[in-house]
Amino acid sequence: MNSKEIREYLGRVQESGMLSHAYILEEENGQEAEALASWFAARLECETGSGCGACEACRACSQGNHPDVRRVFHEKPDSIGVEEIREQLVDDMPIRPYWGPYKVYWIPEAEKLTVQAQNALLKTLEEPPSYGVILLLTANADKLLPTIRSRGILLKLTEEERPEDLLPPEDRELALSLLRQAGQLTVTQMADGAKALRERRVPAAGLAALVRMYLRDAMALKATGRAELLRLPEEQAGSRELAERLSFGRLRQAFEEADRMESRMLSNVNYELAVELLLMAMKA
Repeated sequence: MNSKEIREYLGRVQESGMLSHAYILEEENGQEAEALASWFAARLECETGSGCGACEACRACSQGNHPDVRRVFHEKPDSIGVEEIREQLVDDMPIRPYWGPYKVYWIPEAEKLTVQAQNALLKTLEEPPSYGVILLLTANADKLLPTIRSRGILLKLTEEERPEDLLPPEDRELALSLLRQAGQLTVTQMADGAKALRERRVPAAGLAALVRMYLRDAMALKATGRAELLRLPEEQAGSRELAERLSFGRLRQAFEEADRMESRMLSNVNYELAVELLLMAMKA
């Protein structure tokens, strides 16, 4: 599944009230899994249930200080120990949420969980409280115990197209130039850029995919600071500027605006307006 399909799936299960207590997000480099975990945690805690990015709960999530969203940290670079899992998750989960409807625990690099740590986690997964949701992010789900995998929903992120396959070189460079300058563009310059894209008939699907890739790079830099995760390494300076300028909440809103841009274009809504709305979301 690609990231858009996984977001749509998670949105549907949330709305249906049929949430699992554990989701395993498998991705080789972890970049999109990080962005998905951040997005889903905020959506679960959102006061409107939609991940609006504007309510108090969404703002707290974007700033990393929502009391019911816990990211599990580990000291040793190569392993996550049993005491870390007990202190940060197992012993904490029985305490009811302070604020939101859920308590969300987010475990990056879950393949580094020791066997003892996984067994401690398993006891919680066997009898979880109704409000508990655990997100395990891993480069290799096979390194998790079969008993852990059987109690979680595995969502495997597939490799997306290469940047050079999305658009012809001139179209790609025009789109990237607008993304690089989004923070400084005036309304008139946004309109001119949108018009140039329309006149070149830059396709909606390729443009939206490139924008999402650019925004994911910014999210990866903001979350990890690791340049090796970037899909557009030559755009690192622009991605870093965007990551420093926008909060996680604003980046998620821009990401969702890219989806809306594609939908508007495919529905024959004004092409230029759809691009301008995206650029405004990136300028905020």
